[in-house]
Amino acid sequence: MAWEWASFWERVKRFFDFAARRRELYRQWDREADNGDEEARYKLLMLYQDEGEEYYPLAFKWTVAVANAGADCGVMLQAAEMYAAGHGVPPDDEKALLWFERALSLHILQGKQSPLSVEAANYIQERIQELRAKLGKDMR
Repeated sequence: MAWEWASFWERVKRFFDFAARRRELYRQWDREADNGDEEARYKLLMLYQDEGEEYYPLAFKWTVAVANAGADCGVMLQAAEMYAAGHGVPPDDEKALLWFERALSLHILQGKQSPLSVEAANYIQERIQELRAKLGKDMR
């Protein structure tokens, strides 16, 4: 009888272990993303905004993968921010600058179809200037 209760309570604890269930869901999305599922990739890169530091490495992995595809300047901006802040990756101002420049270039190419606002574009320009000055690449 005691064994049955122990087994029952283990099942109850597993059911209410939401963190473990969330981790398993993210592992499933990671497998799907590895198999080319674009929706899973976007879900995983959104972990950067939606979850804590525990998920930064996973979010970074898929942010850079989607950014490398070269079609979303918002994701490129997120990659730049992650490199600059060291979220999910060691801080790297050179790579942050590269991604800020790529995001701004794509924003300009997309024109009115760009998902970035004018304020976001201005922010990117400021960050580019700051990083260029910091890295000694000021183009004045």
